[in-house]
Amino acid sequence: MQILGQQKIELLPLLAVLVLGVLAIGVGIIYPPSLPVAIGGVAVFMLMFAWALKWDVTIWAWLWVLSYGFLNAPEWNLKLAGFFNMTPPRFIFIFAAIVFVMYFFLHHKKVKFDRGIMWAMAALLVYLAINIQMHGWVGETQTYRSAPYYRFIGSILLPFSMFFLFYNAGSKETMIRRGLILITIYGWYALYIGYLQYAGNMGIGAAWKMIWPAYIKNPEYGYHIDRARGAFFGPSPQAVFLVTLFFVDLYLIRKLKGNYKYFVIGQAILTPPAVFFTGMRSAYIAILACGLIWVIWGGRRRFALMKIGIVVVLLCVVGVTQWERLTTAKRLEGGVSARGPVVARLTLLKSTWKMYCEKPLMGVGFGHFVSKQLTMEREADSYIGLEPSVLVQHNLFLNMAAETGTIGLGLTILVFILLFRESRKLYSRIPAQAAGDVSREFVVLFWVIFANYLIDAMFRDPLWDPFSNGLLWCFAAIVVCLNRLLDPAPLELPLTAAVAPV
Repeated sequence: MQILGQQKIELLPLLAVLVLGVLAIGVGIIYPPSLPVAIGGVAVFMLMFAWALKWDVTIWAWLWVLSYGFLNAPEWNLKLAGFFNMTPPRFIFIFAAIVFVMYFFLHHKKVKFDRGIMWAMAALLVYLAINIQMHGWVGETQTYRSAPYYRFIGSILLPFSMFFLFYNAGSKETMIRRGLILITIYGWYALYIGYLQYAGNMGIGAAWKMIWPAYIKNPEYGYHIDRARGAFFGPSPQAVFLVTLFFVDLYLIRKLKGNYKYFVIGQAILTPPAVFFTGMRSAYIAILACGLIWVIWGGRRRFALMKIGIVVVLLCVVGVTQWERLTTAKRLEGGVSARGPVVARLTLLKSTWKMYCEKPLMGVGFGHFVSKQLTMEREADSYIGLEPSVLVQHNLFLNMAAETGTIGLGLTILVFILLFRESRKLYSRIPAQAAGDVSREFVVLFWVIFANYLIDAMFRDPLWDPFSNGLLWCFAAIVVCLNRLLDPAPLELPLTAAVAPV
């Protein structure tokens, strides 16, 4: 019976290829210029089918997220009349979704919707869709017309959907290591671009010539050209990724064996300066706060106080010796005392409070913050000298309060609480001696990534950034998936002695 079943499965790709091949030839005969496209489509389908049948489909989630870092050029898009512009990351998401569906079909996987966090995420999605429908899917301000649907689809719907697919497809411990290795591979590219951008901003003109793709160095692309923003529209996604990369490296240093471990050590050394190059004060806070989490819960407790003491001493030494540099308003030199962003956030806080008081239950409409703010009465000089981006709320929770009211803010907080609850549950059920990738150390790594996201969200609205949201929810999918795999009884985990933590 087992042999017959195996033969039946192997006939499926052969039959599918045969049918598609006949269709491709038929299309080529009817319209010869389309033959190369038809054959290419068959080849892509064959690859997707083979991947769904034999390989780890969760890799596609990481490919989708990381594609925002090197395949998201403004000119690389397909404009479709009456539809959204299709970019490489959006095409990759569609391919990924198809591969996941094929995987569920070929392996007879039951798709589950059995976690409280999923119901909370679904409730948030439905509520936001209703909220946007009530207030409009496009904004009234020309520059921000796409805000409602872009933020809903790019930063909420797609990451939540990938979370759901990943959760149901995850089945092996190896999915963790493969995803982390892909992050480090992309990390080399992010570091390469970041260092070159910093060198170029410091006056080394030859550095700009070495940056690829060329759109990254175009001063008309994005904002904060004076900072190392990687391949992104602004420096925030680069900063979020680099903080994540640093702790992924620390985790892999403990787990890896072989030559690549030394490359990861080198990457971990190069990453903190690259975080500094972004000029993001939120990233400075995040790497310190996440380091505290890592030291206290991610290593040996008896060395935690000693490590914290060493860090405090180093920070004091840097503060004393570099005081003049730190207190300057120039971000490129490491200054953190620029007053403009502080004034802007205070102005935004006043506007947010007025919006919330006006419509405390459902807000002024998801994605309509800018449109509403421009119609409000304000002090005559409130926005003099401020950048256009100041019109956008720079705090996720304040933005949700203003745009979606108490209901939207409550659902957002509920999603985060339930996500942390899932991670706490996983941490408590994994034996302390577990030394594989299904370990308490991985849960601590997730806490670091979660804290990194929330700290960033206190200084900007990350719903403009699909990359940071996709990164968080792919890690979240692993955590929730592991809770599913450990039900109803724990798996047999490797309990051999772990490598000494660093």
